[in-house]
Amino acid sequence: MFDRLATLVLKHRLATIIVFAFITLASLALAPRINFNFTPQQLFEGRGDDASYRETFAERFGREDNLIIVLIEAPDVLAPPVVTFIRDLTYELRRVEDIVDAQSLATIAIPRPDSLSSEPFLGDLSNQLASAPSPFRATPVSVDQAGELGDFALNEPLIAGRLISLDASSAIVAARIDTRLQDVNDLRTLNERVAERLAMYELPPDTTATLAGVPPLRVEIVDSLRHEQLIFVPLTAFIYLLVLIFLFRSPGGVILPLGTVLIALLTTLAMLVLTDYPINIINNVLPTLIFVIGISDSIHMLTRQAEEVEAGRPHSEAIRQMIRHTGVACLLTTGTTAIGFLSLFSAETTILRNFGWQAACGVMFAYLATILFLPAGLSFMRPARRIHPAPDAPNADRQVPTLERLLMRAGEVLLSRPWTVLTVSLLASGALIAQASNVVIDTQILEVFSEDHPTFISTRTLEDDLSGILPIEISLESPERDRFKAPDVLASIDTLQRSAALHSIVLSTESPLDYLGAARAAITGDPGQRVRLPETPEQVEQLLLLISDAPDSRSGIHAFVTSDFRNARILLRVRDAGAKANLKLARELHANLQDAFPPESNISYRLTGDAYVASAALDSFIRDLIVSILLALGLILLLLSLVFRSIKIGIISLLPNALPLLMTLGYMGWAGININTTTIIIFAISLGIAVDDSIHFFARFIEELPRTDSLKDAILNTYFGAGRAILLTSVLLLIGLSVLTLSDFVPTQQFGVLTAMTIAGALVADLIILPVLLYLVLGRFPLNLRKQPITTT
Repeated sequence: MFDRLATLVLKHRLATIIVFAFITLASLALAPRINFNFTPQQLFEGRGDDASYRETFAERFGREDNLIIVLIEAPDVLAPPVVTFIRDLTYELRRVEDIVDAQSLATIAIPRPDSLSSEPFLGDLSNQLASAPSPFRATPVSVDQAGELGDFALNEPLIAGRLISLDASSAIVAARIDTRLQDVNDLRTLNERVAERLAMYELPPDTTATLAGVPPLRVEIVDSLRHEQLIFVPLTAFIYLLVLIFLFRSPGGVILPLGTVLIALLTTLAMLVLTDYPINIINNVLPTLIFVIGISDSIHMLTRQAEEVEAGRPHSEAIRQMIRHTGVACLLTTGTTAIGFLSLFSAETTILRNFGWQAACGVMFAYLATILFLPAGLSFMRPARRIHPAPDAPNADRQVPTLERLLMRAGEVLLSRPWTVLTVSLLASGALIAQASNVVIDTQILEVFSEDHPTFISTRTLEDDLSGILPIEISLESPERDRFKAPDVLASIDTLQRSAALHSIVLSTESPLDYLGAARAAITGDPGQRVRLPETPEQVEQLLLLISDAPDSRSGIHAFVTSDFRNARILLRVRDAGAKANLKLARELHANLQDAFPPESNISYRLTGDAYVASAALDSFIRDLIVSILLALGLILLLLSLVFRSIKIGIISLLPNALPLLMTLGYMGWAGININTTTIIIFAISLGIAVDDSIHFFARFIEELPRTDSLKDAILNTYFGAGRAILLTSVLLLIGLSVLTLSDFVPTQQFGVLTAMTIAGALVADLIILPVLLYLVLGRFPLNLRKQPITTT
């Protein structure tokens, strides 16, 4: 098969190059049309009805994660100039397009004992918005007004610890945005509008104002990701260019590998455009993946061609032998990598299934460019050569390049003490497994930032001083109208709310009871009456008279119960403690809900909200990937056994292919790095990298075995033939990935470190452990590839 392919490529080499040039130009024309979609909702698709109910619930009550928060910090946020600034900014933000409401301690409408109305403490200035110029400025708040507002705010549970910290050192303006705005580009535009309005004001002395909340956080994560790719992908490519120049010292050895990668990358982008799939939070790793696969296979091809030239074959015949011998191994490496990604079809999450076929197509494009374009281009260029030893080296040594000679000598040392090497390897594997057991499956929203990052600091401030940014919500529904005016139901809600508030990660709770309690305290003039529950539905009706909002509004009590009182909502704001903690809280809430609302209550309950839905989805997402990786590993081992026609080969490959992943897991356990959405994708990529080098070693070993009567010589000849390419590709990738550790963005750092750890593990496994296993196992149970028996000497 590959003999015919070599003949076709060499016969039609110019046509091959023209076809690839056309494909590349066409793909380049399509590439600018690629879309980007980094909405977190993609992670929820395919997750049953959790995601769809979340959207339905958001239509009823609004979306709690769609809050742009302006965090204001000052020695005293209740100082008159600061209060004036907070009030004016709140009204100004209400005029911003796509902001449906903005609230702060200066504008929130809560019933007060001295005023049986829900008008804001400083009065309602909304009627001035239409005529007032930007920035909105009203009469400055006086010292007396600020003092009275402070006394009220710090003693009002709906304000203290939510809109102002208990020590009055920080306060927020919360701008609720249109629930339809989810695309990161729209959110970026809105963030810029808010920042422009904020810049219109001169801040009071010693006062800072920072944008925070989930929308700015999402925008910053995506922008950081894009920035990292624009900086580090070209920088890594430049490093690869320098290393390729050093390795091959010929135009063909430099231009062709990079050209192969470029063709595959542009073709993959064109495929995404034609299938109308955007770049998203998962498949953005495709450029790096294609780069790794394309460069690795190209180096193996070029190394084999250089070996054939040095053996005295003409240039065209060397290319033919390169395709014949390396094409199969490269097909296997690409095929096993593609199988690994196609195993993602077993995942429940839609975005993972899509990533599976996209990555599989991308690596196959890289293979086609490597097996067709690279040989055709190489036929027009000077042959790539391996670096020869110094001219003053002894004549006997000049027959073998320096690196190959060193590898063969290292192989001799290893094969002279095989049981020692195997014992040390097994002990090291045991130690890695012990460290790997410390790895936790968990993910946090702030894990992408270092602890000294401004966004990390501002978000932690919101959690420590106020009520945080992450919501878990409880939806209670009944077919009966006015069901949530019943005293027994309200008592159950009160019990549930009090129990939830005791949980360590819960920062605040809110329900219709908080507003009914505020109304009771205002009517009686006794703050102690706030905790007293209504005793009849009529009392609920009386308390509702104090709430002036229209029944269809989403403020005040109507943000927590529908106008027909058939659907009520309890809001919990939680720390960014991770998906594991969120799911633990969810289990406790489910148990409490089951007790509070048995079937006879005619009330159904459901957990929703971004923190819960995202935690459940991400937990399932990570477990989907783990199952897929294990499935892929099994399929790859089965494929190796079938292709090499030996179950022994499949069994022997177990430890070398598992060790790189164990090494990476062990490092994660030692460094305290969790398995999360970033690191689990690294494992999907690393599996392909780990298997590739072992396949090249196996393929060359099977080729060398029939040529000698000695198993040891066959292994040493494999070092000579495949060792150089395995070592050079690994070193090349390690050098390129080391650049990523310079990043300030934690996911980029982790990608560089963990992928490098896997590559280093694969290098150790394939050049140290695998040869020893072959020597020990096949010395006792030989392969039937030749008539004469294998000797181990």
